[in-house]
Amino acid sequence: MRTLFFIAISAIVFASCGGNKTAEAPKEKKINGDSLLKVVNDFDANIKAGNPIVKMSREQLANVVKAYKELALITTDRNTQVMYFEKAGSISGEAHFNEEVKSCFESTFALENDKEKLAELHYTYAFINDAKLKQFDIARQEYQLLITDFPESFWAEQAKMALQVLGKTDEEILAAFKAKNKQ
Repeated sequence: MRTLFFIAISAIVFASCGGNKTAEAPKEKKINGDSLLKVVNDFDANIKAGNPIVKMSREQLANVVKAYKELALITTDRNTQVMYFEKAGSISGEAHFNEEVKSCFESTFALENDKEKLAELHYTYAFINDAKLKQFDIARQEYQLLITDFPESFWAEQAKMALQVLGKTDEEILAAFKAKNKQ
């Protein structure tokens, strides 16, 4: 009888201890999520107010990227995860955080199921590597991937045009355009 009573009391104690930990975890997650949302909402408000990204410190941008990535990891909605990783990758591109760009876009590629949206993500990644990071080899690979893996996509056509001007300066592009129009 004592053994049965001990087992019953132990089960009640263990259940109540486990219950407190479970109840605290979502609260911590919500508080953390709220603070992360504040960081990204403040960033968005600054951008909408006309404050350009280039005037923000690298530390500020790193914190925004980190917040977007953490939000992506704590949300359960796949589309929202993709959106957060894409935003983190795009901001990383503006800040020239090369490895963050790659990491964020690899996460979007792994999560996205819609073929047209996936093509758009690959184009965005290629464009960032082309226009912002000047990593033309990566951009070329991504543009080529669009042409071969998504040939019917709107983004494949954009990739074909982007390949024609890849690595060229604005002056070189303008000169080529003028020469083409004279023919």
